[in-house]
Amino acid sequence: MEPRTSYKSIKLGPNVKGLAFRSVMRSLEHLRGQETTNAVIDSLPRELREGLRYGTIIASGWYPIDWYRTVLASIVTTTGDGERVVKAIGRESTRLDLTGVYKLVYKLLSPETLLTLTSRMFSNYYDTGKLEAQDARKGHVRMCWSGCKGFDRNMWIELMGSSEMMLKLAGATNIRLHAIAGGGPEDDHFELQGLWT
Repeated sequence: MEPRTSYKSIKLGPNVKGLAFRSVMRSLEHLRGQETTNAVIDSLPRELREGLRYGTIIASGWYPIDWYRTVLASIVTTTGDGERVVKAIGRESTRLDLTGVYKLVYKLLSPETLLTLTSRMFSNYYDTGKLEAQDARKGHVRMCWSGCKGFDRNMWIELMGSSEMMLKLAGATNIRLHAIAGGGPEDDHFELQGLWT
C-alpha cells in the first residue's frame, strides 16, 4: 500500500501529517517568539522553507518524516537548547492542540484512559508504526511505540513531552517518565513508563 500524501506525491517512505509541522512551528513561536521561528525557517532547505513560509504544507497533507527530522534538528541548532527545547515543543504542541473544545473531555478522562485512547490517535499523525498503551492502571502506564521507520532521537523526545502534557491535561500530578528501551537516534521503537499521582 502506498503512503498517503498531500495534493502531490512528494516521496515514498514514512510520512507525517502536515498538522504536525504547523503545531511545531506554532509552539516554537509561542515559546521562543517570531524572531527565533523565522531564523529556524530561514535555515531550512528551500522546498521545506517555502512550504512553511507560504503555507503550502497543508494540515491534512502527508510529508516525508525526513522533513520533520530536519525541522526539529534546525530548532535544536538554532536555539542551542538541545533536547530541552524539543521536549518543551512536544508539551506545548499537545497543550495547544488538545485544549479548547477538547479541554472538558480530557478533564473527564482518567490519565490511564486518555493514554489508552492516544494510541488510536497516533495513526492520525504518522503513516508508519503504532503506539500501544500497556499495563494502564491508576498511576501507571507503559507506552510502546514500534515499527516507527525514520524516527530519530528528537522525535522520541518530542513524543515524551507530548505524553507528559497529556497526563497533565487529564489531571495527573507528580508525573515521572522513564525511558525503558529504544528511543535512540536510529531506533524504530521506544518504550516509556509513566508514573503519576
